[in-house]
Amino acid sequence: MTRVFLVYTILASSLLFTASAEWFVETVSTSGGQTPAISLDSSGLPRIAYCRPAQGAKYSVYNGTYWSTYLIHYAYYGNCLYFDMVTDESDISHVSFSWLGVVYYAVQDPALDSWSVTSLSTPYVFWVSLGLSSQTYPGICFYSYDNLSLEYVHWNGSQWITELIDAATDTGDYNSMVREGVNKAHVAYSMTLPTPGLKYAYRDETEAWNTSFVDTSMTTEPRGMSIALDGNSYPNISYTTPEEVRYASWDGSSWNVETVWSLAMDDSVDSGAFQFDTSLALDQWDCPHIAHCSLDGDSLLYSWNDGSGWQTESVYPLNTYGGDPDLALDSQGRPHIAFCSSDLAGELMYAFNDDFSGIEHSTNVENAGRVTFNSVTNPFYGSLSLSFALPE
Repeated sequence: MTRVFLVYTILASSLLFTASAEWFVETVSTSGGQTPAISLDSSGLPRIAYCRPAQGAKYSVYNGTYWSTYLIHYAYYGNCLYFDMVTDESDISHVSFSWLGVVYYAVQDPALDSWSVTSLSTPYVFWVSLGLSSQTYPGICFYSYDNLSLEYVHWNGSQWITELIDAATDTGDYNSMVREGVNKAHVAYSMTLPTPGLKYAYRDETEAWNTSFVDTSMTTEPRGMSIALDGNSYPNISYTTPEEVRYASWDGSSWNVETVWSLAMDDSVDSGAFQFDTSLALDQWDCPHIAHCSLDGDSLLYSWNDGSGWQTESVYPLNTYGGDPDLALDSQGRPHIAFCSSDLAGELMYAFNDDFSGIEHSTNVENAGRVTFNSVTNPFYGSLSLSFALPE
């Protein structure tokens, strides 16, 4: 008869988090940049899709030395808006946007000098968000102005199919979507009536939609939603109320809501962004990073959580309600932000901070959780198989 003692060692690290306010900011386009979307190629170089008034949907690419700009879709009047972009593993960019209330989907030619553009037959739309399946099939979430509902159109390999996500009255503004696997999709969006609040919709592998509330503690609808999945495929959402930037994270059983920044914390920096988008990205340690704007629209802000609390710094001053930031993190956790300098035909701007490279979560792993062993029989004969869980 053998008695077994289980011995394990966890190597702990408690790393210092440092970040510098030394942001590199440059102008990409001097004549346009509304509702830009940014993504990175496999080398970590930025690509930006955006509106250029009187010219349509444009696409600018940085090759490490200079920017090159290409035409996605010519709009002879009116502006293309609500851009979203995903660059796939083959470095092909996919872009969604709306023009005159119609949803458009564009996929890049590998040669970078041409695009295949499809206009989709949908109701009059606002707030367009794009996601790709594991098969690289596009799905686009949008708010239907005609139906006052949240809807979803996706390519199934042979045709475009439209689905209703949430038919509650006046729901679906400021939506943000990410796809997972073949059929799964996660959407964050706002609801105005009858109960203002942040909502979350989930599409499972059977293609069924499930909706629920995340936060109903505000008196007016939240805005500027941005959603990202962590390493457990749990949804994380950034959004704004009239006086706060908030962050909601799902832990597998419930939502945890945090205040990222508010006027009550420090009135020397405005809380950020009730009239503007937030943009959320998670680094390799699942630490959240959020690009947002000041409440009065006079500065672009950047907030992050290192495991010990939220920190916020100013990135760049804005003119006359600029903003619309979109954020991407490269493989080293360095932030890349596309934004507009003003709400009119403002300049398209790009911000980058190399000093965020190598930032790690400050949680001490040794104290983050206990190892739990399951189904251990002691004493035993012969061999023994152990199953265990390590939360952190």
